[in-house]
Amino acid sequence: MVNRGFYYWKTVYAPTQFESATLRNLRVQTMYIRLFDVDAANNHIYPVAPVRLPASPDPSYTYIPAIFITQRALLVLTPANMSSVAASISNMAAGICAGGNITPREIQIDCDWTSSTRTRYFELLRALKTNNFFKGKLLSCTIRMHQIKYTNSSGIPPVDKGLLMCYNMGNMKKPGNHNSILDRDVAESYLSGIGAYPLRLDIALPVFSWSLLFHGQQFGRILRDVPKDLLEGNRLFRKRNERMYQCIADTLWMGYHLSRNDVIRVEDCDQKTLESVAAYTAKRVNNDSLNVIFFSCDSITLSKHSVNELETIYDRYR
Repeated sequence: MVNRGFYYWKTVYAPTQFESATLRNLRVQTMYIRLFDVDAANNHIYPVAPVRLPASPDPSYTYIPAIFITQRALLVLTPANMSSVAASISNMAAGICAGGNITPREIQIDCDWTSSTRTRYFELLRALKTNNFFKGKLLSCTIRMHQIKYTNSSGIPPVDKGLLMCYNMGNMKKPGNHNSILDRDVAESYLSGIGAYPLRLDIALPVFSWSLLFHGQQFGRILRDVPKDLLEGNRLFRKRNERMYQCIADTLWMGYHLSRNDVIRVEDCDQKTLESVAAYTAKRVNNDSLNVIFFSCDSITLSKHSVNELETIYDRYR
């Protein structure tokens, strides 16, 4: 059985009419809502950008709250503050969910831990389980592909299940004509042993895109509001290949200061690659009840993928 889901990664939960219609047409059952980030500065751990929920959420969805924890926060965690940090996270999550009349059956923690931070991250997960809001609920966490391939160094998090993030597969800061969001060959190189992973896994796939700015061989920044159609045929740019556009003069464009010879690389999730990655993972995930989640629910993102196209991806996991 495949349960259809979407991430909602904004600070105000308010799907537009277009977004809601798309979700209904796709028969989406579950919304994963980012509640807040956990970050740190000056040896202090604090919440960032809590979401605002409506008092009466759409009852047609099951809601799963997600909490993102940064590497900076993990580096500040110690045995002395572990219990208080876990309690603060639990209390804040409980308050936000209560304000939105959400009683979740599962809570997800999103964190790209490393071999050097895994011990304190795993201890935080154990500490969260002891808090009232987490008791009696499934605890899941996101799993990056490198954490599948390098299990010995990454470890297995102490949770009930994982969500495999099948995106952000390469180094976006590396110059060249590649797609760091989604690449079938990269997925295969990391996920050949996925069937042996000891945690039950759900699957998250991307439907977003972005543009990346490079100054020479140096990464500049993400240009989230610069879609490919603004670059195609634009006299300010020379098209170098299917992804890369070179600026021909110093200019101020779309609010960005661009220099001559700067390069913008467009990365997206084309249907062929999405279907290929979906087919590859579907054959290797041993799970009789699978959540398949797209990242993320956003009108601009959804307008680039038809309902039939996304339906085809869900169907790969039947």
